Amino acid sequence: MAAATAEIGKVAVSVRLFFEGDLYACRRPPGVLERLEAEALDLLSKGLFVSGIDTPLAAITGAAGHRFVQEDVVFQPPDRWVHRGTCWVGATRNGLTLTGVLGYRLEVRAGWNRRAPDCGPPATAAEWCEFFGAPLASIGGVVLRRASVLSPGTPP
Repeated sequence: MAAATAEIGKVAVSVRLFFEGDLYACRRPPGVLERLEAEALDLLSKGLFVSGIDTPLAAITGAAGHRFVQEDVVFQPPDRWVHRGTCWVGATRNGLTLTGVLGYRLEVRAGWNRRAPDCGPPATAAEWCEFFGAPLASIGGVVLRRASVLSPGTPP
């Protein structure tokens, strides 16, 4: 749905956010249905910001006023933390209203980039935090951009 990448020194970072579920979309006044999916994705992804990517409790906010509540976080060796939770959506823009509850999955990946010496991947969550915690903490936060693919036949 939305993603960002960065390199900090010898560390490459990738943050990706995925949504799962259904939303209710309403357009006032009724408009062209073919553009509804694209507009809904734009509204859902507007101003997504993730902070605390170096912690077990990453914070996600959105300009449209979504409310994110993390339910769990799991380290998946060798390179990522996966945060899962629920997102309450209630957003309106240009006559389009989205409402509903979605599940979300936030993946934070870190690894050595091409400038790092020959380093192996961390074997445990503790090693991951030791290797990558300081560079991730230096980021502070990232703005995610929409990276989703529309259904076939939907105009961008």
